[in-house]
Amino acid sequence: MTLVSCALHELGHLVLMTAFGSSPQEIVVYGGGIRITPDNKQLSKYHELAVLFGGAAVNFALCLLTYLTNGGGFFCQVNFLLGVLNLLPFRYFDGGRILALLANGKVCEFFRAVFILLSAAAMIYMILHGTVSISFAATFCFIVLSEVIY
Repeated sequence: MTLVSCALHELGHLVLMTAFGSSPQEIVVYGGGIRITPDNKQLSKYHELAVLFGGAAVNFALCLLTYLTNGGGFFCQVNFLLGVLNLLPFRYFDGGRILALLANGKVCEFFRAVFILLSAAAMIYMILHGTVSISFAATFCFIVLSEVIY
């Protein structure tokens, strides 16, 4: 179900990209997800924002549809969390790219630093209370590495 949700997320980006007259130059599937490289045609700022929001919008729509039809469940949760995760303001995620389009560099760095500190605080809290989530720890490490490398 998670892979289906990820594929539908990327399909949301592709549909809007195509609707605005752009097309993918390259689609790469790798351990960190799926990377879509658009062609050289420049989209307007608003079209680019719509394309970036498109993936999370699909996830939230699927979550809502699942919730309304059968009261939620795992598929609903996966789509909600995938949509939220992708909107976090880190460079690697859609939210980081959205933030970069909407704000200047110092504001972007401030938001990224705040979210990394909040994530670190949550990690420390979980360690101290013996409730460490392996997926949260892996995601936190991935985010920190992507901020340093990307």
